[in-house]
Amino acid sequence: MSAEDEKRASVASSKEDIVAVQGTQGGVRAIEALQSVWGTKSKIALWIAIALASYMYILDNGTSWAWGSYATIQFGHYQQFAAIQCATAILLAIGKPLFAKLTDAVGRAEAIAVALFFYVLGYIINATTPNMAGLGAGSCIWELGFSGLQIALQIVIADVTTLRWRPIISSLSTGGWYFINFYVNGLITDQLTAPGGLGWRWGYGIYAICYIPALSPIIIILLWAQRRAKKLGKLQNVEPVETEKVPLGTRVKKFLVEVDALGLFLLAATLALVFLPIVLAGGSYATTTWHNPAVPAMMVIGAFVALPLFIFWERRASYPVIPWRVLSNRTVLAGCAIDFFDFVSFYLTYAELYGFVSATTKWDLGKLVYYSNAQSLCLTFFGLLWAAVAGYFKTRYKYSLIAALATRLFGVALMFYARSHTSIAALVMTQVIQGAGGGITSVAAQIGAQGAVPHQDVALATAALLLSAEVGGVVGTAVAGAIWVNRLPVEIAKHAPSLNSTEIASYVGSPTLVRELTGETYDAVVSAYGDTMRLLLIPAVVIALIPLASAFFVKDFHLLEIQNAVEVKKLDGTRAQDAGESIEPEILEKSAAV
Repeated sequence: MSAEDEKRASVASSKEDIVAVQGTQGGVRAIEALQSVWGTKSKIALWIAIALASYMYILDNGTSWAWGSYATIQFGHYQQFAAIQCATAILLAIGKPLFAKLTDAVGRAEAIAVALFFYVLGYIINATTPNMAGLGAGSCIWELGFSGLQIALQIVIADVTTLRWRPIISSLSTGGWYFINFYVNGLITDQLTAPGGLGWRWGYGIYAICYIPALSPIIIILLWAQRRAKKLGKLQNVEPVETEKVPLGTRVKKFLVEVDALGLFLLAATLALVFLPIVLAGGSYATTTWHNPAVPAMMVIGAFVALPLFIFWERRASYPVIPWRVLSNRTVLAGCAIDFFDFVSFYLTYAELYGFVSATTKWDLGKLVYYSNAQSLCLTFFGLLWAAVAGYFKTRYKYSLIAALATRLFGVALMFYARSHTSIAALVMTQVIQGAGGGITSVAAQIGAQGAVPHQDVALATAALLLSAEVGGVVGTAVAGAIWVNRLPVEIAKHAPSLNSTEIASYVGSPTLVRELTGETYDAVVSAYGDTMRLLLIPAVVIALIPLASAFFVKDFHLLEIQNAVEVKKLDGTRAQDAGESIEPEILEKSAAV
């Protein structure tokens, strides 16, 4: 080895947060071993399998809510649909660390197989349920599968791509299909729910069938590669030969320790006890009130019993849900703050936006639907654009992240103007600008967190970011709903004193009824909607400052042909100095110095 190579290796190996080989779990070492057995055909097959799995869950995300909505209407309990959505929102967050642990302890393919099981079982229950209880149970089960597949795909992509190309691949897998489904989602929903259509039960049933061929290829390819690597001796350090059979009880205990079952349970209890009451009592379709003594009681138990127990246990766990070395990593911590507060700010402006636009504009249903999806479309487009440019030029990511968050803040602030000048241009530009900033933010924040930790911690760092985002979404939605349902009636009564309480309640519950008003009464109610939106925008702008400030604390590095910028190694686990011809020495040193 040359003196230059020794210097570069020293930079990487001197980092305190590098996990030693013996500390790396089997799922991580296995996926590194698989890199040596991929041929051109198997790589193509893997990418096709990832694309197929991604398309299925993106399609599911855009349509399955409709089946639940129609089901609850048929059962005559539409109000309970909000409670189901609350429970599944919590499970969506909880599923992130659960499946991150499974991918590390058991393996990537095995974790996706578990997600597939939850998907199929949940959808079968929903398709055959005779009542709301079954619909709720089935929805909770398949939501775990959805959460698991979402994070497992991101982890697999992080495993098999370098920092240079990971942003574009990740963006394509999660958002690229949106350009197709933007139109397809409506067609599928209309065909199944229209009079004479197959009905919502077939919506669940078809997906239960489709998920098996959609996810099976990626599971089979990963398992095939794992078996081939084992035959070639690449997995001998991952799966040592055992001289005697290990008892079942010992293996179960080992599994529970590696996935930190008790830690996951305490985390789930904390999230459910703290955030479920907030959503149930504060949402637009609240199923209870803050006066219910169970609401504060659950929050107190969650914050002062479950959370301290979780922290106490995690300090002693052999394989904690999110290790201290990950939480103490300033880039990961800053990324979690960015995702959490960015989602809180986003949902403060977005949760009630459809109702606001429905009441204050004369747009038809088609325009309303397109407008409500405009920001998502821009998120996808600008995220892909930045990922392609950053990968091509091997650029750094930090200053792009700062600029994106500043752009997003400007887009939120611009809504102050748009709320009182409800022109198409003003309203649309707020969504385009926010989408541009948000699309780059989501990609850059994730690549920063994944690149700032060793491979062993990539899954947990990804889970921490996605968990923060999900919880932020729950908080933002709950706060927006609480402000909206409590302040809008007051504002309408103040601006239009001629309306009685029954009329006010109807204009709050059905924004489209506002369009039927005329003259001064219409202007007064529109002004009330605008003033209520202002109450949401004030905290949204203030909170949006926190992600922008947090971005200055992330450590910067180039997006190079390496797995991460801590160990500075290739995808197969070998040191990156073996590929020194493709990585400039000074850039390699700076990247390793994160």
